Amino acid sequence: MVNTRSQTKMAVNADLLALLAEMKKSMEKGQEEMKKRQEEMKKGQEEMKNGIQSHIESKVGEIKDRVNSCIEKIEEDVQSVKREIGEVKGKVERKIEEVEDKVQGKIEEVKEKVQVKIGDLEKRLSELEDRPINFPANPDLTYSRPTVKSLTFDGQTSWTVFKTQFDVVSSANGWNNRVKASQLVASLRGSAAEVLQGIPSDKLTDLMTIENALEARFGDSHLTQFYRTELKTRRQKPGESLQVLAADVERLMSLAYAECPQDVRDSLAAQYFVDAIRDEDTQHATRLMDAKDLKSALAYSMKYEASKTVSKTSRNVRSIEVEDGTGKEKDEKFDCLLKTLEKLLHSHVARKKTPRRNPNVTCWKCHKKGHLQRECQTISPNREKLMYGRLSGRRLPFLNRAPEEGLKVSALCGGRNGLYLEGFICGIPCLMLVDTGANVTLVRTDFAQKLKRNFIYTAPNISLKTATGEKAEIRGKLDAEIECGCRKFQHKIYVADIIDPCILGLDFLQKFNFTVDLEKNEIRTGEEEIPLFSASAEHSKLCSVLAKEKTIIPARSECLIQGVPEVSGKFRYAVTDFPSQVSQKGVLVAATLVDLKREAIPVRVLNLDNKPKTVDKGAVIATCEPVVDIVARPQEFSESLRLPLILENLEGLNEEQRTAVKELLQEFQNLFSTSDSDVGRCNMTQHRINTGNHPPIKQYPRSLPLAKKEEAERLVKEMVDNGIIEESSGPWASPIVLVKKKDGSTRFCVDYRKLNEITIKDSYPLPRIDDTLDALNGSQWFSTLDLKSGYWQVEIQPEDKEKTAFTTGQGLWQCKVMPFGLRNAPATFE
Repeated sequence: MVNTRSQTKMAVNADLLALLAEMKKSMEKGQEEMKKRQEEMKKGQEEMKNGIQSHIESKVGEIKDRVNSCIEKIEEDVQSVKREIGEVKGKVERKIEEVEDKVQGKIEEVKEKVQVKIGDLEKRLSELEDRPINFPANPDLTYSRPTVKSLTFDGQTSWTVFKTQFDVVSSANGWNNRVKASQLVASLRGSAAEVLQGIPSDKLTDLMTIENALEARFGDSHLTQFYRTELKTRRQKPGESLQVLAADVERLMSLAYAECPQDVRDSLAAQYFVDAIRDEDTQHATRLMDAKDLKSALAYSMKYEASKTVSKTSRNVRSIEVEDGTGKEKDEKFDCLLKTLEKLLHSHVARKKTPRRNPNVTCWKCHKKGHLQRECQTISPNREKLMYGRLSGRRLPFLNRAPEEGLKVSALCGGRNGLYLEGFICGIPCLMLVDTGANVTLVRTDFAQKLKRNFIYTAPNISLKTATGEKAEIRGKLDAEIECGCRKFQHKIYVADIIDPCILGLDFLQKFNFTVDLEKNEIRTGEEEIPLFSASAEHSKLCSVLAKEKTIIPARSECLIQGVPEVSGKFRYAVTDFPSQVSQKGVLVAATLVDLKREAIPVRVLNLDNKPKTVDKGAVIATCEPVVDIVARPQEFSESLRLPLILENLEGLNEEQRTAVKELLQEFQNLFSTSDSDVGRCNMTQHRINTGNHPPIKQYPRSLPLAKKEEAERLVKEMVDNGIIEESSGPWASPIVLVKKKDGSTRFCVDYRKLNEITIKDSYPLPRIDDTLDALNGSQWFSTLDLKSGYWQVEIQPEDKEKTAFTTGQGLWQCKVMPFGLRNAPATFE
């Protein structure tokens, strides 16, 4: 079985070997055939290559032959063109020679003619030189160009006017732009010459550059709105003629509406001129005329004014003629009445000059009894000289004395019915008479000498007169500080020979908005009430308080009894005290400040006896002494003022914690603001405004309505009183802006944008919010403190205060503390 399988396998292998041998033979045969075919292909390729190469060579030969033939043809054409050009050139040269010959001939002819003419002119000139000629002295026959003197400009006058004059002078002198530039530079003086420092040296000969620099510094193109506002508010001044008014209106029109067409300017000028006329009749008549330009309006208004004056004169003349025709009888009666009146006046003056001797009165001048100051015959050194500080001077001469300027006063002394208040003048106590009939405030001569203030000369034509015609001499005037109640006022007062130490006149009362209440016998300024009292014996005595009802006071106890003043209207505020007749009966009355204008006065009465006491109705239970001065006590951080308001918001704290908060607030009560004007001040740092070397920036104030102007003045006054701002005299200025708040009040803002543009920015880092929140990590109690006007608590460096200056149109102010709106302010505050 095994042998069979092996034999079978061997037979199969033999078959395979035979098959492989046959396949090898067939492959070798195929390779030989392939080699033969490859050799045949190579032979075919060589034959094809040789055929293509021969064909190409034949074609290239043909192309070369064609190109050579074309080149030969082109060369023949070029030669023919050259021959034609040579022929044309020869013809042109021959034509040029012919033209040159003709031109040369013409030139020779013209030269000969010109020489002939020159010879004729020379002969004529020689003849004219030999002939004497006398011309009449006529300036119109002068044909030489005039030389006009150059102008000067110092920056104080109008640049536009100077520019116009300079253009006329330069045109008359025939200057070019370079000469104009040099002449303009030479004509600058003062602040105008300082502009040249900002111009590069290579541009000092450029006329346009110099004019632009001067226009930017002194030009008025940016003041158009200011001139328009001035034109709208222009009114004719007393004594100002219509011609002067029209000239000023025309000047303002040229500045305010320079770019408007001429017809529009003429119409507006006529309208503004009519609005500015002071006389209502003339203004109304000129307005009805409906003038189209300023000249027509001026001519018509002058005609109307002249006719009005003539009509008044004619009426006066006619009235005089009628009076003259009445005869001499009325003149005689008038002279008789005049003489009688003179006699009465002389007798009255004589009686007045005769003093009535009263041995009980004392003179304020010589301190002797028997006469008054106005009757004193002692020569005072002040009558000879006026004291001016420690120096003395002579009175002004009375030559060409002007008409007397009258200062009016009701009387030289208030007397029994005068109303007085107690105050201070320059720190010295003084009893002041309130006189609404006096138009000035006066102080007595001897009292003025105690003030040690400089006397100011007054004109000799100023006199003081009372309502009865009595006169007093004015010694001078001085600037004094008057203190009434809790406020101090700076005011000019006259020094005169009066009897009372001081008289507060209507000028002082109106200037500082005082209100006189005669019903309550007090004057008010703002929220402060200052009592007035009379100096008479009747009004200076004590006022009794009567029991309103019958009251029984238990033994050894006290009670409040309702009382009424015996006489009402003497004064308002008083201090109660016990009368002697009541105290002897074992009853005491507590001293209390009361208001007598109330229906009932509470009187605290103490019964010291062991038995009850009965107070009958109408019995005297107390006396009242008037209060002559009310001093407002400054508010303090106390339990009665602020502490209850704070403790109301401490819900959730126990009594111990509330007590600790209370003690903490009382310990640091000076750190809290008690009013709107109570702003603290931090001296740890000062804000600096670094502007480098940049020149000062000056901006003009913006126009404000009348209502806004009053509001701005009020806000400025508040900031001055609170020490926030002060007056400034520096070169910096920024405008203000009034912004309406949500509650209707006004916020005072300053536009510091121009200043911030030149301020070097501080890179001080502001705190990050996430860092702040991380700092609070782990805390349980949190509190917030709101700073009262925090920026205003930071001072400004003294040398930088002038940079914060702002203007309202009525003055220049600078900040003493850091204002809102400045660059780098948040960094400084941080």
